[in-house]
Amino acid sequence: MNLSIWKIFLFTGPTLGLTVLAEIENTGFLGGPFHGVSQDATGSVVNRVGPLADLVETLDLFTHSTSRNLEDGESANLQAALRLDDGTITQLNPREVKWSTESSNLLIADGLATAKDIGQRARVAIVASADGFSATIFIRLKPGQAPAETVEEIELPGALADAVDLDLPGWKKSNWFGTFYQGGNNWIHHTRHGWLFAAGGDASSAWLWSPQQEWLWTGPGIYPHLYRNKDSAWLYFIIPALPRRVYYNHSVQTFEEFNE
Repeated sequence: MNLSIWKIFLFTGPTLGLTVLAEIENTGFLGGPFHGVSQDATGSVVNRVGPLADLVETLDLFTHSTSRNLEDGESANLQAALRLDDGTITQLNPREVKWSTESSNLLIADGLATAKDIGQRARVAIVASADGFSATIFIRLKPGQAPAETVEEIELPGALADAVDLDLPGWKKSNWFGTFYQGGNNWIHHTRHGWLFAAGGDASSAWLWSPQQEWLWTGPGIYPHLYRNKDSAWLYFIIPALPRRVYYNHSVQTFEEFNE
C-alpha cells in the first residue's frame, strides 16, 4: 500500500496562491499481522493472538507435588500444567484445577494436600482434572516415626527402571533420559546435566536434585522439559546446544546456561 500525504496551504489576499510544501510517501502495512503469546507473572498464558491462535491444541496434562512422601500433619503443594502442540507449557493455577482422592487420610484444599490421621503406611492416588484432561500422581503416607527410624534406603526413580547397563561398569542408558553413571547413595552423573541426586518416584516421573538448580521434575513424555521447583519455572533443555548446557526458561522467556 502506498500512503501519500500532501501538505497544502492556500493563501488568500490580493492574490491567490497555492503552495505545495512536501510530499511524504511510505510503503507499508496498515494493521499488519501480529502473533504471539502474552503471559502473566505466574507463566500462565493470558492471551494468544495471530493467524495460528485457533490451531494450538492441548496435548496432555502434567501434575506433580513438592513432596512424594508425607507424614501425619505434613503438607505438599500440588502443581499442574498443560502441554500444547506448539511446544509451550502452560502453568495452571492450582486453585483452578479439580483435585480428587479416594483416601480419607488426605485433605486437599486450594492446591495443598495435607496428611491426617495416618495409622499405617499407604500409597494414595491424587487425580488432577483440567481442560478436559486428567493426570494421576501418587503420594506415600507414613505415620510419624522416631528420628532413628526415618533413615531409609531410597531407590532410583521408577521412571529410570528401563535403563540398561552399558559396557563400562556403572554406566547406564535410559531410552528417554539418556546416559548416566550410577554412583553411590542415589547420586548419578548425567552426560548432559552433570551430578544429580535421584529421589524415589513412580514410572511416570522423577525428582532430581541439582547442586545448581536444586529440585527438578521430569519424566518420560515430558523430558526435555523440566520443572524447577524453587521458582516454579518450566525449563526446556536445548539439546542441539550441547556441549553447552543451555535451558530456555518458559516462565520469563530467557535462556539460562550452567557450567558444572
